[in-house]
Parts: sequence; C-alpha cells; structure tokens
Amino acid sequence: MNRRPAVAAAALCLLATIAATAPATAVGTDPAAATATATAATDGTGPVRLHGSGGTVLTAAFHGFEGDPVRFELDARAGVNADPGTTSGHFHVTHVHTDGRLVADFEGDITCLAVGGREAIATGVVTKGEAPWFPGRPLIGQQVALSVEDDGRRGDRLGWVWGMFGAPVSDCQGTVPFIRTTGGDFTVRG
Repeated sequence: MNRRPAVAAAALCLLATIAATAPATAVGTDPAAATATATAATDGTGPVRLHGSGGTVLTAAFHGFEGDPVRFELDARAGVNADPGTTSGHFHVTHVHTDGRLVADFEGDITCLAVGGREAIATGVVTKGEAPWFPGRPLIGQQVALSVEDDGRRGDRLGWVWGMFGAPVSDCQGTVPFIRTTGGDFTVRG
C-alpha cells in the first residue's frame, strides 16, 4: 500500500476540519481581532443597540396622573456593552395630561447602554425640555434611566427613573421595566 495518498488524504481532512471550525476573517483582517470580535459577540461584551418608540397609559399607581399618555423614543448604541465611553444616542419623552395639557416634554443624550438578553437599560442626561406641570423644577443636566424589555409582538415593557425628582441615577443602572406599552415597538440587540 502506498502511504503518500493516505497521508495526503489525512492532511486534507485535517485542513478541512480546521477551515470549517475556524472563525471567518476577511482578507487583510487581523485574525486576532476577528477572534476578539467573535468572542465579544458571543459573551455579551460586544456591540449592543436599543431603538424604537412606544407609549403607554399611566395606571392608578401614578396618583394624579392615571390615564395620562406617555411616549418614549430611544436610539442608543454602544461598541462595548455597559461601557459609557463607547455609548451614543438620543432619547425623547413626552407626557400629556388627560385634559390635554403638557406635563413634561424633554430629550437628551444617552450616556450608557447595558443589554442583557431582551432587556436594556439606557441612562442619559437631559439637554432640552420643559415641565410646565412642575414649575421651578430643573430639567437640563438631570440624569434619567430608561429600561426596556423587548417582548416582540406581545407588547414591550418600560421603566424609568427621573433624576429631576431626586432619584439617584448612575451609568447603566435603572429599574425593572414595570409597565406594558400600549403602542409602538422597541428592539434590543446585543
């Protein structure tokens, strides 16, 4: 029996196995960088995103505001999960009383985004807004935390913490999404 064809066949099988299990890299791409990117995508540290808009109607738990419509718009992204240095984006919140008067309308920049599964917490700083229902309460420069549970077609869930009312807000920390949306859709990726 000739050993050369057998050795060549074994080498080809080994090469095919290595090629099938190795991470794909583009021509000119550093294999170490490609491996780090593949690892980051699977271990939850890689790029993350939260975007969408949705609204809800406040429940009886919000004394004096039950029945009020509230709307949220979010667009946040981070190159590294829960890393303020790689986070950018924008938020906008509108709250109107049942009688049509504006309670609050504010927006700002996202400063941190953390994603775990279908849930995300985005923290930010208000850069522009008004709150006629709360005269004299400062908005600009106040921190907020917005949390979302992406529940697909069943409707999403929202939660929030407002620094303008004295609640402590730290980067990428928030509350559980405690109220179901009544319209709109949010998408969490990461």
